[in-house]
Formats: sequence, structure tokens, C-alpha cells
Amino acid sequence: MRRTLSEKILMVINASVKETAGYLYPYKGFGGSFKKYRGSFSKAMFDLKEHGYLEEVELQNERYLKITSKGKLKLIKNKVLKNWDGLWRIIAFDIEEKRKKTRDVFRNKLTELGCQPFQKSVWITPNDISSELEEIISILNIEKNVDYFIAKAMTNNAKYLSLFNLTE
Repeated sequence: MRRTLSEKILMVINASVKETAGYLYPYKGFGGSFKKYRGSFSKAMFDLKEHGYLEEVELQNERYLKITSKGKLKLIKNKVLKNWDGLWRIIAFDIEEKRKKTRDVFRNKLTELGCQPFQKSVWITPNDISSELEEIISILNIEKNVDYFIAKAMTNNAKYLSLFNLTE
């Protein structure tokens, strides 16, 4: 999978945050890792901050980059299905109308993870998306609104196998 420069920047910052168990990446000298991109790097950084994926923070007269929740959501991408393990993952959610935007973001992320709806608030996938789903649910603060099931057998199995181009 080819990644955009913006995704690469977010991945570097996100990886460094996990290594340091903190939230910030030093701004000074950050662009050195991306010298071959020259002007594109500056534009990508501007766009990431402009769209709310990154923010600059100043601590003790030093500038740092902080990846936002929106930036973390952008990093969660489709997992490639290698060999189906024969299990279905079913996601059921009930997110109230006053959090419609959150509900729409959640549906969008389910689509990115390769899930398909079989009802408006019930989605299915053959992919093991447990860790990505847990992260999305945490970022969106919808722990109480989502249930996640793993099933071996279902009625209308042929319908879902066809939906994901799978064979038994």
C-alpha cells in the first residue's frame, strides 16, 4: 500500500509517541527525515495542522508537534485480509442523534476497515479488526454505545460469503 507524505509524517510522529509513552514530538529538526520531499514537506505539514491532524504546542520555549484524535483516526487504515479464519465480526451500535457527527465518523471508519452494513447500526466483517475497533471506540468515546461480537456460524452464510468474495 502506497502512503501519502502526510500519512508518513503522521506515522513517524505516532510511532515516536508510542516509543516515549508521551504525546509530543520535538519540532526542531523534524523535517530532516523528509529532505527528499523539499517544499512538499512544508505544504504537508501546513495541511496536517490546517485540517486538525497535528497541532503545535510550546513547552518551556520549545516547539513540539502533537497528533490529535483526528490525526489518530486518519492513521487507522484497512487491514489486508490474508486468510479468513472462518469467524465473522459483528459490530452493533446505538449512538444517539445528538452525536450524529460521531456516529457518521464511526460508520466511515467501519467502511475503511472493510466492514459492510447489514442493518443501519449493525455491521459485519470477516477481518480481525479488534485492535483498530478498540482504538476508534476509545478515541470517539463511544465505549457504552458499541457491542462487538465474534461468530462462527450465521444464517444466510452464503449471502455474506458472497458479499466479501469468500468461500467456505
